[in-house]
Amino acid sequence: MIKFLQIVVILALLLGLAACGSSRPDARKAANEFFQKIGESRFETAYDNTAFAFQAQTSFKNFQATAKELGLTAGTVTCNWTQEETKEREVKLQGDVKAEVGTAVPVIVTMVKERGDWRVFSLHIPNQTEKREEDRFTLLGKGGSFTSSANQEVPSLKLIQELVLKSLMMFNDAIARQSFTQFYSKVSMAWQNQLTEGQLKRAFQPFIDAKVDIHEIRNLSPVFTTPLQIGSDGVLIVKGYYDTKPYRTTFMLRFIYELPYWKLYGVEVQLEN
Repeated sequence: MIKFLQIVVILALLLGLAACGSSRPDARKAANEFFQKIGESRFETAYDNTAFAFQAQTSFKNFQATAKELGLTAGTVTCNWTQEETKEREVKLQGDVKAEVGTAVPVIVTMVKERGDWRVFSLHIPNQTEKREEDRFTLLGKGGSFTSSANQEVPSLKLIQELVLKSLMMFNDAIARQSFTQFYSKVSMAWQNQLTEGQLKRAFQPFIDAKVDIHEIRNLSPVFTTPLQIGSDGVLIVKGYYDTKPYRTTFMLRFIYELPYWKLYGVEVQLEN
């Protein structure tokens, strides 16, 4: 599987990171130490030891606030890993973490080898009710409530198809140009307030280096895999795929309404077998 973000930003496969069977205990140890630092309220140390892609998606302030919300800051943290998935260049751990005071928090953490150490690349909280994973830390397409969006009706299918194609072609063009200047100028102000053009460029540099190109989606129709609806936070989330060859192009795009248009608020893209 070749992955590339989304903004949701998935860099592990393209970063040239190394992982092997003998490194799995080190990855688990690094994950345990990460949560222990949070338990001891050593937020700066924990944040500094995360992968670059993680930091590109969330600010330190948001990281600290979210960690506190999850109740992981009460002393010694115990990690209980029940599942482990090792891919070519990453280790994905699933289980739960629990502070001395509080309830166990289910987590799915992906570790990658970066700058010689195992670091947290992504951290998701499984949503049992909706049977999905939620990245509580990412800034890519998440934030406060947007009243103007929440009061909007779901756009027509035709408009959503146009929004998806336009957004993904903007993304593709930014990769080809090796510059996110135009891309950044066209996304929502809300998203611009969360990260800089420089952060986007750095987050996507591996895609630029790999010369990723998805231009063939222009000749295909997207297949949407979830209902098209606007959440209580006013964010329109669109998930689906283009049946490209040899890899299927899957996506999750977020939009918010900024008078008078729907604008991009987050993007995740993957190439899958």
